Amino acid sequence: MKKSLVFVVPFLLAGCGNYSSVKIPYFLPAGGGIIETRRALSSLYISLKYPPQPEESFLGNIVGNLLNDPAAEFNNYALAEKIAGVFSGPGGKVLAYRVSRSTGDGDPYVKYFNPSGVLELKLSDPRFSVEKEDRSSEYYDKNRQRQTVKSTVWVYQAYVGAEIKLYSGSYVKALDTAHETFGCAEERSDAELSPAEWYAENEDRILNDAAVKLYARYIGREVLRSRVLFRKKGDKESAKASDLARRGKWAGAEEIWSRRLSGKNDWRDALGLAVSAEVRKDYSAARDYYLRAREASAGDKEALSTKWGEILEDLEVMLDTGSAAAQASGEDWFAPEAAVLPFTDETTSIDGPPMLRAIIADALKTAGYRVQALEDTDKILLARGFTQGGQLGAADRAELCKWLGVERLFYGDITDFGEIMAGVYNRRMIKGSVTLWDLKAGDFIWGISPSVVRVSTSKSFFGGIFFQLAKGMAERMKNKPLAYEGTVFAGKVIEALPNKIR
Repeated sequence: MKKSLVFVVPFLLAGCGNYSSVKIPYFLPAGGGIIETRRALSSLYISLKYPPQPEESFLGNIVGNLLNDPAAEFNNYALAEKIAGVFSGPGGKVLAYRVSRSTGDGDPYVKYFNPSGVLELKLSDPRFSVEKEDRSSEYYDKNRQRQTVKSTVWVYQAYVGAEIKLYSGSYVKALDTAHETFGCAEERSDAELSPAEWYAENEDRILNDAAVKLYARYIGREVLRSRVLFRKKGDKESAKASDLARRGKWAGAEEIWSRRLSGKNDWRDALGLAVSAEVRKDYSAARDYYLRAREASAGDKEALSTKWGEILEDLEVMLDTGSAAAQASGEDWFAPEAAVLPFTDETTSIDGPPMLRAIIADALKTAGYRVQALEDTDKILLARGFTQGGQLGAADRAELCKWLGVERLFYGDITDFGEIMAGVYNRRMIKGSVTLWDLKAGDFIWGISPSVVRVSTSKSFFGGIFFQLAKGMAERMKNKPLAYEGTVFAGKVIEALPNKIR
């Protein structure tokens, strides 16, 4: 979706010997308040919220799995990432995006970014369904007898509602409020897939639907602006400059216009320099030249068709947007280097907590954080006599930062990591907490206690127990127990932090 804000499609206006025109597109919101909206989007913080979800119950999971209808999981993090991509296009910049399980207002991490605007989306619980529909259609055969054809289709649907608010600054003023539904549907001739399986195959369609609707509302459609280049009648040099611009050779045209303007104040030359500056996105210079051209052209009938008001309004939008973006300071959040310390372990798993630590460290790097290599962290800690994560709780945190040469410390405490296998019942669970300590603040500035509980059943007792044992042995042989659940656990950690768009 990323594209250049301004490109040029020059062409000669038919039947007009003394001027030609270029088209310059602007991307403007469809509604009112264009300047305020563009200003908010110029350095944006995105906060996506969804309702807290209860832990999966023992009985509910057994019943659901025996009925071959496991619960579908909506990917909130993927939606937030998709939305961030939408607003990182023409005229916009995303400082960070974050997902939280909350229905309240505000976001505690906005203050670290000083954004020009906040886009907040509060999602409803997603809905996944499949419904059988019996249909009939009628037609007349060759004997003009009415015939009825019956058919059965299964309609799959997935959708999620969203309350959307765009604020100026850090929740200073609500600029826009909307309610949207993101979703997709499909008719199939069979019901072989469960709603969860069908959603997994069609998740991108929901994400794309959200992207299209938000783009249309806030980025707006492409608006082509016509800018006229005049050449002085009978002046070969003026005609040459106009011809160079028409063919996209703006540097050569600028050289002629600049030289001529220094000798005499011809508004046509000033106007040419203004259009050229607008093409290369130097909106400040463009405004200065347009104002000079307007003043010098006063009383000249040839300049009456120039849309001075529209031109200056467009430039005001772009200049105001640039000013707001320049004031943002979001890079400071991602600048400090952090160390992911060895996790404390209250479980019987030997390989699980180190695996989680490695997955989370890699995910932090992907999310835009500067993370010290785990090998370097462990080497420095070992030299100071620390061999286990449990020993670090009593250590002075500022001293740890000094030894490690970092400004932040990620702590992890894993309280549950294991699997229960009992015939048709298989329960895989990871629970714990991850916190972030900051040297500058002298305190913990972030924390989360995620849990991942997955329950599955097999309709065959012996087949189920054999599969569970074989899978468990394979994972342990690779030192990656509960690898999938570990990735989900890390995902819940990362989505709750501010993320930098990739």
